[in-house]
Amino acid sequence: MSGRKSNLKQYQLVKNGDMSQASITSPVTNIANLDNIGIQLNFTGSPTGTFQIQISADYNQDYQGNVENPGNWVPMVFSTPPVASGSAGSVYLDIAELSAPWIRVVYVRASGSGSLQAWITGKMI
Repeated sequence: MSGRKSNLKQYQLVKNGDMSQASITSPVTNIANLDNIGIQLNFTGSPTGTFQIQISADYNQDYQGNVENPGNWVPMVFSTPPVASGSAGSVYLDIAELSAPWIRVVYVRASGSGSLQAWITGKMI
């Protein structure tokens, strides 16, 4: 007997995000039924700021993408917080066994400017 595994084919959450703005918030992604999530953040220029991976259990949308409940968003805590520190760079976050069904990426600017590209992927163990 074989089982079927769920996966989230990689796709771009943020394209050419303007890091000179106060913040950038990605669209919400449903990650229910996925065990492992990967998020890649690529940025150019000289941005300084912090990235948050926010999760929600009470956000909800219908099958057409209409928001039914905006929910409450909680930032995940990482031992080494993901940051942009004044120069171009990349950050990859490998998140295992996440129980939340919804996720999004938020960048909060401190100074500088640049362009953000954010990607997400996921799979079931």
